[in-house]
Amino acid sequence: MMNNNNNTNNNSNIGLIPVVTYSNADTNKSIIYEENKDKSGVYRWNNLITGKSYIGSSISLSGRFSIYYSLSALKKKQWSSAIYSSLLKYGYSKFSLDILEYCEPEVLISREQFYIDFLKPEYNILKIAGNRLGSKHSEATKALMSIKQKGINHHFFGKIHTEETRKKIGSSLKSIVRVNTKPKVVKAETRLKLSLRSHGLSVKVFDKSNNLIKQFPTITSVAKYFNISDTTVSRYLDKDISYKGFTFKS
Repeated sequence: MMNNNNNTNNNSNIGLIPVVTYSNADTNKSIIYEENKDKSGVYRWNNLITGKSYIGSSISLSGRFSIYYSLSALKKKQWSSAIYSSLLKYGYSKFSLDILEYCEPEVLISREQFYIDFLKPEYNILKIAGNRLGSKHSEATKALMSIKQKGINHHFFGKIHTEETRKKIGSSLKSIVRVNTKPKVVKAETRLKLSLRSHGLSVKVFDKSNNLIKQFPTITSVAKYFNISDTTVSRYLDKDISYKGFTFKS
C-alpha cells in the first residue's frame, strides 16, 4: 500500500488526490481489508493497463471488497458488470484501488455521484449513483448469457431427475412454501407476493433522519450491500423499526 502523490491515474491533472491509494490490489489485499474495516466511503478501481476506472461506494467497504475478491461472485455477474469482467480478465495485480473519500452513510450517494460526474469513470455503465433500476443487458450480452447456459454448458446437461425428485419438484410448485421453517399452504396470489419480495421488489433505504440514501432493485441486493441475510431485510421491511439506524421501505 502506498499514499500516491505521483500516480499515473491523472490525479495531478484534475486536482484530485485520493485519501489513500493501494498500488497493487493483489499484494495489498490484506491491508485493504484491515484498513477499511467498519468504514464507509467512496472508492475507485483503476486498470493500470487500459487506464479505465470504476467508482463505487459502500457503508461497509471491507464487506464490499470481499465481494470483489470473490472469484465466484465475479464470474456470476461478469456479463452485466464491466468492472467484474475486467478484474477477471486482467487480474488484481493489474489494478490499483483508491479510497477517494471516507464519509458518513447518509452522504454516500451524493458523494459517489460527485465523483462519477467529475471523473467520468469508463467502467460505470450507469451514470446515476446507487440505482440499477431500469438497467438492461445489451442484446449481445443477453445472447452470450443464453449461449453460456445452454447445451453442454448448462449445469444439468446429461442428467435426469429421479422419479422421487420429480415428485418433490411437482409438490414444491403447487401450494406449499416454508414459513419460519414450517410448511404452510398458501394461495397463488400470496406465492406471487412472496416471490416479488425476495426477487423483484424495489427497496429504498433511509437513514435515521428519513433521508433516502440508496435504492435497490431487490431484497437480495439490499442484503448483499449490508452483508446480512434476505430474511433479516424482510424482517425489517416496511416496519416501524430500524436496522442499525437504517429503515427499509418497499
